[in-house]
Amino acid sequence: MLLKTVRLNSINVRLFLWFLIPTLILLLMMTGIFYFYSSQQLNTKITEISRKNVLQAIDNLSLLTQGYDSMSKSITANSDVQRVLSDTEATPALQLINERVIISELEAVFNSRSDLVGLHIIAFSGKIYSYEASTPVYKSFDRSPWYEKIRKSQGEMIWLGMREPTLTAKDEPVFSFGRLVYDLYSREPLGVLLVEASPKPILSMLSNLHMGTNSQAYVVDSAGSVLAQQGMIDELMPSEAAAKVIREKGDAHLASSTEGPNLIVVGDEPQLGWTITGIIPKSNFQVQLEEANRFFLLVLFCLLTASIILATILSRTISAPIIRLVREMKVVERGNLNAIVEMRSFEEMNYLAANFNSMIDRVKQLVERVRIATASEKNAQIHALQSQVNPHFLYNTLDMIYWELDESKQERLGEIVLSLSRMFRYSSEWEHSDVTLREELDQTQHYLHIIQARSSHALEIRIEIPDEWQQVSIPKMTLQPLIENAVIHGLSRQERAGIIRIDLEAQEQDLVLRIQDNGIGIPSDRLAELQQSLEQATELESDYFEGGIGLMNVHRRLILKFGQPYGLKLASCDNGGTTVTIRLPRRTLTAELGGEST
Repeated sequence: MLLKTVRLNSINVRLFLWFLIPTLILLLMMTGIFYFYSSQQLNTKITEISRKNVLQAIDNLSLLTQGYDSMSKSITANSDVQRVLSDTEATPALQLINERVIISELEAVFNSRSDLVGLHIIAFSGKIYSYEASTPVYKSFDRSPWYEKIRKSQGEMIWLGMREPTLTAKDEPVFSFGRLVYDLYSREPLGVLLVEASPKPILSMLSNLHMGTNSQAYVVDSAGSVLAQQGMIDELMPSEAAAKVIREKGDAHLASSTEGPNLIVVGDEPQLGWTITGIIPKSNFQVQLEEANRFFLLVLFCLLTASIILATILSRTISAPIIRLVREMKVVERGNLNAIVEMRSFEEMNYLAANFNSMIDRVKQLVERVRIATASEKNAQIHALQSQVNPHFLYNTLDMIYWELDESKQERLGEIVLSLSRMFRYSSEWEHSDVTLREELDQTQHYLHIIQARSSHALEIRIEIPDEWQQVSIPKMTLQPLIENAVIHGLSRQERAGIIRIDLEAQEQDLVLRIQDNGIGIPSDRLAELQQSLEQATELESDYFEGGIGLMNVHRRLILKFGQPYGLKLASCDNGGTTVTIRLPRRTLTAELGGEST
């Protein structure tokens, strides 16, 4: 269980899961959306196609029936047909001539169209004139329902629809229609025209509505009788669902319904009052949807496999540098500070590796600094033990000399001894390594007082530091060694009066003290050596400095205490004086006073 927990908590596994799980969820959502969208789109498109097919079938049916109507009128209005049917008292020879005339007219019409099967004119006188593609086989027409239907009409086209067998007793199905033949002048009925046409044109129109197995297409007249149907069946009656759509569509020219297991589209032919109905089982186009879904599932499986491979590669690519960095950290944790991470990876990982190496270098420097500071402290303790003389004895002796001189009216010499006593007391008490800037300035005043007594040249010190900043804490013996260098190396070698100026600049993060003198300055080559020494001092070399308190001593102590970039900076020129800049951390110094000064 612990091993499983560790593995699940590893960054490699976590990255793999973080990439794979959202990808899997996204793919599943896409699958559901695709299925829903595909179903909707497929239903919509098939419905649109079916509606367009119905409209096209209506247009084609209108053109076809208009042609049939024009053809029938051309026959019934033919003058020869009118004359022969009106002549009921012709001789047998004349009747034979009349029959040939009518057959000739029927033949001309028959040959003008390729879809006709038979043309029949049944005169009320009992004569029958026919022209058809095969040898006719006749029945008794006068007892047929279609004959009575046409005879009772008012001259309009009577559409009889598809029948099998034919009205003329042949075995092949035909599309039949007819009309009453009137005398154009007396308006007396003369006979009946019956036309038998091939059903292929109508069935071709309906075939456009036929999509897949079990599809059906109907043509229904205004009385509800089925005139034609794609796929002949025994009982030519529309389904109950189609009838419901027809009833509910009202005055609409086109209507459709997707309720139930079928798609039903209904359209009207306004001139004839016919209705075309297409019925398509939804299972027909579900097959197409299932094929699309199978293809998408295959694509989904491929994408999922690719996602797993990509998640593995990405997780390892991202986690490998991190695991390597953790491994190096464990090496450092065991105490080996020589570990270096060389990495060429992502920008962020390169940044982490660079900062890790920088941190190790910094730790090594701090360890070296602590070692040097510890060695320095031990050396100072040894020197203190070797020179351990009772300081109170010296203080008391110097005080006694001061009072003897005071009684002897030698005030100047007494002040020198007093300054020396205070300097000795200040420099020998190291119980606290930090003092206020005011105490440092007082020590500087005592030193200059003694120097002025020794020197024949005038020496002036100008302190330009506000009182509120004189209470900050700084390391002890910071100013006096620098003032001593200024006097010895800069001011004592010139004839004019010496001036030392001390000022302070409070910056946002630091305090900057400047000690300026108007001495002879430092030659450029010597200045370069000193500046190089100051830079090398920041490297904290193991061979710790030797000698007394001086410029390098102050600089190294400041670096040991505050680190870089604090310490001393040196600027000078020949006969132009020297400026020593002391940079200290403002926050650290002012915090010791219990708050920052302003």
